[in-house]
Amino acid sequence: MLDLVAKSPLSGLLSLTQGSVALTEATPASIISIVPFKGRAAEAEAALQSAYGVGLPPLGGVSQVAQNRVLWFGDGQYLLIADRAEMPKITEIAAVTDQSDAWAVMHLEGRDAAAVLARLCPIDLRPEYFSKGQTARTEVAHMPAIVTPTVNGFEIMVMQSLVKTAVKSLHSAMKSVAVQKM
Repeated sequence: MLDLVAKSPLSGLLSLTQGSVALTEATPASIISIVPFKGRAAEAEAALQSAYGVGLPPLGGVSQVAQNRVLWFGDGQYLLIADRAEMPKITEIAAVTDQSDAWAVMHLEGRDAAAVLARLCPIDLRPEYFSKGQTARTEVAHMPAIVTPTVNGFEIMVMQSLVKTAVKSLHSAMKSVAVQKM
């Protein structure tokens, strides 16, 4: 009989370091999509505040308390990235879907992280335009992604089915930037 072993989507692909930049895996306990029903956003926010200590962010924003974060994910749509694997008990006021198995989460960090990501992402990554507390649904190497600035770089979320291509593209960009810095 076979013994199945759970693996992350990034298993065997990360960590990578090139020059001053590192690409590592992040493993949040849960990623949950929350879409408050019409007229119920305030109730959903109060419930999240009570259960996780974090409310709903503004357009393009991130609300964070400790390890719990809520990312803006679209008009009236949010992603709860939580430190525990349980669904919020708000199904009477919001559509709630566990997305944990859909996303792969990476951290691109280091002095040249913005230069690496700029080769693959069409948004202005300069800190005066895109900084901690913000998030964007954008493309990374022509793949749909969520990019969020961190203290030392960026968090990049891609669909699990695209993870090998994303890692390959990011690693190639890391090599290119490292060679230029020599």
